[in-house]
Amino acid sequence: MKKHLLRDLMYFYTSVFSAGMRNIASQVFFDSHYPEDKETLVALSLFLSSVATMLGIMASSRLLRSSGWDTKRNRLLLAAGMTAAVCVSFSSLFIVDTFIAYTTLFCLSSLCLNFLYNVFDVFISGTVPPEEKEKNVTVLLSYQMAGYIIGPLFFSLCSGSVKLSIAIAAGALLLCFFPVSREYVAYTGTDGRRKSSATAAAKKNSSQMSLGDTDNIAMFYSFMLYCATNILMPSVAYVMKDYLGVENYALRSSLFLAGTVLFSAAVIVLLPVRKLWRFRNAAPLAMAAAVLMIIILRSSNALLLALAALLSGAGNGIFLSSTRYYVNTAEPSKGLVQRYNRIMTEATLTGLLFAAILSWICTRNGISVIPAKLTVIIILFAGALFFGLLPAAGKRPERPFRPS
Repeated sequence: MKKHLLRDLMYFYTSVFSAGMRNIASQVFFDSHYPEDKETLVALSLFLSSVATMLGIMASSRLLRSSGWDTKRNRLLLAAGMTAAVCVSFSSLFIVDTFIAYTTLFCLSSLCLNFLYNVFDVFISGTVPPEEKEKNVTVLLSYQMAGYIIGPLFFSLCSGSVKLSIAIAAGALLLCFFPVSREYVAYTGTDGRRKSSATAAAKKNSSQMSLGDTDNIAMFYSFMLYCATNILMPSVAYVMKDYLGVENYALRSSLFLAGTVLFSAAVIVLLPVRKLWRFRNAAPLAMAAAVLMIIILRSSNALLLALAALLSGAGNGIFLSSTRYYVNTAEPSKGLVQRYNRIMTEATLTGLLFAAILSWICTRNGISVIPAKLTVIIILFAGALFFGLLPAAGKRPERPFRPS
């Protein structure tokens, strides 16, 4: 258990970065420097950073397919170099004040961090013993949930102090990535990183997306929900400020997101991970109900917002727990871990690009952006429900794959 707690810390840091930068830091930055075009510029900046994320995952996946690079020296250079690049670029975000500088540094840090994340994610999933896979999924998801809480709160409360923010960002990075880096560099066995068949299978599967295959349905389902949540979560701050009229919107939206994540974490910790796939349709239904509550009631009442956080958190917890267990317990030859990481990025890109275009159209035509975005999110949740209801999705046994 101690081993999981230490090396899975990298999931915590990556979630702090992702949730903080996407859901609070970027919104506050553009609201301060570009208030008139903030909706469009936020979506554009997040879209470009997601492109960088995808490039990082693609580059690392290409590296994993190569056999010549895999020496202790090269692994050390990779871990140290990428960590240093993230440290410098992320820390520099706290001292810039223009769109170009901010977005460039955001993209660079996203690329390097997700390059490293994908390498370590494949390494971890490939070296976890079969009997510990469920435990590892619980630990990593718990860390991700904690990161989703702490990230927005950190950026809303500490961003006013540049030196403190830089010190925490850099120090936490070194602390969280050191355990897995050390194990990764020292590893001499055979794991999922060296099974080229896994990558080949993943590539084949992604090019043959058939609705008759449970794996593909799981990927379609994940795509729709990630797409919806990646439009929704970055919009929470402006929903609070411009749609609900909440004062001190940065802190209130951070607390709302924290509540959502706490309920997600409760689902992950308290419910049996291996059985949640059969309840997959509850995820889009619960999150859609939360969004509809906000659209229809348009109230900043604390109890109503708490109920919306509960519903969205419960749905998100079911979604994350069921899909992550699904891919982590698959045969390594299926390559579902890398494919899942790629699907997350593709969904983020699609959602943010659409959000940027939608925001630009609405702004130029005098249409309220927030209701339009929330309507699109409801449609995406309906799409996820459609894939979850397909007959083939229900054919998955309780433990569908023989663990590696």
